[in-house]
Amino acid sequence: MLGYRIYHVAEGGRLRLGDGFQAADDAVAIAKARLLRLSGEAAELWQGGRIVGRFSKSGGYAPAR
Repeated sequence: MLGYRIYHVAEGGRLRLGDGFQAADDAVAIAKARLLRLSGEAAELWQGGRIVGRFSKSGGYAPAR
């Protein structure tokens, strides 16, 4: 199991600490992060020092490049 964390993006682009959780891989982590994301707020999903992807305010997901 890998450690992941979702960060909520406040106005002005500042990251606010979100929830940490464990997942077997990125696909499972993305599904869990969808449930933890605050409605109407952008968010970033990280696994350690690696950004996995970003959620838009509307809930769309884009993987990191």
